[in-house]
Amino acid sequence: MKGSECYRPRRKKPLVEIEMEDSMNRAHNLGRNRGLIPRLALLLTLVLLAGACGGGSENEAGGAGEDASLLERARAEGIRIGFANERPYGFENEQGEPDGEAPAVARAVLDRMGITEIDSVVVEFGALINGLRARRYDMVAAGMFITEERASQALFTDPDYCATSAFAVPAGNPERITDFASIAANDDVTLGVVTGAVEVGYAEAAGIPADRLRRFDSTADVVDALRAGRIDALALTGITVREQVRNLPGFEATEGFIPVVNGEEQLGCGGFVFRFEDKEFRDAFNEELLEMRQANEILPLIQEFGFTEEETEAARDVTVQDLIGRPYDFGMDS
Repeated sequence: MKGSECYRPRRKKPLVEIEMEDSMNRAHNLGRNRGLIPRLALLLTLVLLAGACGGGSENEAGGAGEDASLLERARAEGIRIGFANERPYGFENEQGEPDGEAPAVARAVLDRMGITEIDSVVVEFGALINGLRARRYDMVAAGMFITEERASQALFTDPDYCATSAFAVPAGNPERITDFASIAANDDVTLGVVTGAVEVGYAEAAGIPADRLRRFDSTADVVDALRAGRIDALALTGITVREQVRNLPGFEATEGFIPVVNGEEQLGCGGFVFRFEDKEFRDAFNEELLEMRQANEILPLIQEFGFTEEETEAARDVTVQDLIGRPYDFGMDS
């Protein structure tokens, strides 16, 4: 810039500018005695100059530009999280705000990163990763278990908790349900699961046939089916089952257990999810999360939602690599 003028080096005029100037000159010659066309030509020239002096990637409000990273944009403008309406991992409270384990931990971590503006959207659990990749939101805060299949679609943090599986069953557990194999062996039991949840794979691996495996879009839907007697049991994490039966007279939670698939125990641990291209943000978030995990700062944030020291301690030294059984280089081909 030179003073208040817009400085640009000399350049060859493109054909469209030459044609525009010719048209303006012809119009001026035809109507120079009327005075209107010259003034319009001057106005058009000023508009073009103003546009040439603009530009830049930063918006007028001082926010981050289109080329900024998620970390830069989130610090300047805030971030949007996606979560499923599943107690106690994530749910809308009475004020319509995200609450529960994952939103509580996310807020604490984001605050440490200098990010205080948080927007949110409720999404069906099975659609969370697709919505993230479609840029409907910037991260998933839903206590999502880390699995190899999911880790091939999106970028996970290390876990902040680990949990066993359990079933909600009628009081007294009349069918003596203890694990997925016990359901597979009992032709009288129909099991309810949430679409997209790991329990679907556990049930199928145990040999529970499709006609005795009912899928539902949300935790609320599967709980309603159990209450109405349309299913005989529902499978979720032990934490969720305990939360659900607490307000479900006539039902109880079975003892927690670790499912076995192909002879291997499936440790269930949850983390936060980002797009692969937002690795910088994921790394910054994960660094703060691990510092909190090592300092025992996670449990005080989530204890009110039914989480125990056992579940946070179980995640203390667990990594994404441990859970998916291979190196995790944060890329589509990792």
